[in-house]
Amino acid sequence: MEPPLSRQVEARADALVQATLEVLHQDPFWEARHGAEHARRVGTEDVRAHVHHLVQSLDASQPSLMESYVHSLRPPWLTRGLSTLHLDTHFSRLSSALEAQGWGPGTEPHEHLRVARQALHYPSGLARRLQEDAPELSLAATTRLRFYLTPEDRPRLEEELRLQLSYLADALDEDRPEVMADHVRWYVGFWPRRGFGLLAFTTVLGMLKAVLASRHPQARLLLSTAGVSWEETRS
Repeated sequence: MEPPLSRQVEARADALVQATLEVLHQDPFWEARHGAEHARRVGTEDVRAHVHHLVQSLDASQPSLMESYVHSLRPPWLTRGLSTLHLDTHFSRLSSALEAQGWGPGTEPHEHLRVARQALHYPSGLARRLQEDAPELSLAATTRLRFYLTPEDRPRLEEELRLQLSYLADALDEDRPEVMADHVRWYVGFWPRRGFGLLAFTTVLGMLKAVLASRHPQARLLLSTAGVSWEETRS
């Protein structure tokens, strides 16, 4: 007799964690943000916790348990200098690892993770509107910056802009300008590792201000007054 699905997922936890981290840590952000050893240790703990809560939700046949888990994660992740988009990336990579093990779309594990990712959408307000508009805003800013870019770099810059907008949405929802300010102070030093040549991070942030101007004035104001002067980011 085949064991319950939750036990099958639990039995493959090590493989799921390893596969998820291999993809996640191709991005130098994690090592740069936390240091190589710490990033590997904490990353392993994070993904193991995701799998553990997935197993619990499968045991109970309640995808809503993943919603509760996600809501508990956001505050400590913001404290660690991470964004809602980073959480979504974790769940996306874990979903791909599950699919490689045979639990793709249409299966319960995949559905429970879909619920988790859906729970990362702010329910209403300015942050929700910014989340919804982020793809369009990122495309608009990338289009205006196209002369700095090769065609191959444009999708990467759109992804970068969505990340900056995710931090901005988090700061708006929490009413904590320092979330964005602390991120910008750190990210300006990391930016050269993204490999966009002469395109400066301050130019990227300035373009975000431009595309936010009419549709998201509160977000633009927060970006402008988050406690970081544009001159400071050049120092």
